[in-house]
Amino acid sequence: MKLCNNLFFCTVIGVFLSSSLMSQDQSMIRDIVIPATNEHDTIKFGLMVPPSYKESGRKYPVIYYLHGLNGYYSDWNAQEVAEFLTLYMKDEVITECIVVFPDGGEGFWCNHYDEDPLLEDEIIKFLIPYIDQNYSTDMGNRLIMGWSAGGFGAMFLFSKHSTLFKAVFSLDVPIVTWEDFVNFQGTRPKIVNNSEYYYEHCSPNEWMARNRNVILEKKDTAIFIAAAMLAPFHQDFLSILKEEEIPFHYREIACDHEFNCVFSESGDDLLIFLSKSLE
Repeated sequence: MKLCNNLFFCTVIGVFLSSSLMSQDQSMIRDIVIPATNEHDTIKFGLMVPPSYKESGRKYPVIYYLHGLNGYYSDWNAQEVAEFLTLYMKDEVITECIVVFPDGGEGFWCNHYDEDPLLEDEIIKFLIPYIDQNYSTDMGNRLIMGWSAGGFGAMFLFSKHSTLFKAVFSLDVPIVTWEDFVNFQGTRPKIVNNSEYYYEHCSPNEWMARNRNVILEKKDTAIFIAAAMLAPFHQDFLSILKEEEIPFHYREIACDHEFNCVFSESGDDLLIFLSKSLE
C-alpha cells in the first residue's frame, strides 16, 4: 500500500475533485432493497463496491456508514463519504473495500421501544448477513462509522456487538447522559418510551463497559472519535473509556456541528485510521 506523502494536501485535493467525480457519475451509491419477509419489513440501503470488484475475485473489507438524524442513506453527506473513499482507494492510500449505507430514517440506530423501527435488528440480524451472503466480503474485517446520531449508532453497535466489528470511527457524536438526552432531544425520549433504563440499554456508555474484554482483544486501537461542537457531550463517555482502560484516539476540531467542516478537518485522521484498520 502506498501512502500519500502529504495527507492534508491529498484531502484538500479530494474535496476539490469531488464535484467532477459527481458529474461523471451522478451517484456512486447503488440503491438496494431487501424485500419484506415474515421476519422483517422492507430494508433499503445503499451500496458501493470498489473499482476492482468485478475482476479481482478476492474478498473485501466492509465499512458500514450510518447517517445522521433525519438523513438518508444516499444523501449529500453519504455521497461525500463515497467520493472520498473512492478517491483514496484508487490512489491506493487505503485498501479497497465495500461500503454499505443503511437507512435509519429518524432513528438513533437502536431498536425503538415501540418497534418502529427495529434498526438494530435490521442491521445485525438481516443486513450484515445479507451483505456477507451476496457479496465477496472479508467477514473478519468489518468496520463501522457514522456522523452525529449515526456516530452514536456506530458506537452503540460496535460496543454491543463487538465481535462483529473490527473498529469504529465517529464524527461529532452526541453520546450524552439521560438528563442531557431529554434536554437535547425534547420529544425524542418517546423513542425509548421516556425510560432512562431503556435509553441506557441503547447507549454505548453501558456496552463499552460490559464488553470491555472483547474490545481489548482487538489488535490495535479500534476506537476513533472526532469531536467538534458536541465535544462537551463526549466527556462522560471518554471517562468510561479511561476507567475501563480501553484505548482510543480522540481529537477535537474547531467546527460547528456541520458535516462538511468536520469531515474535511478529520480527513487525515480518517485516512490513517482506515489504512491501519483495513489491513
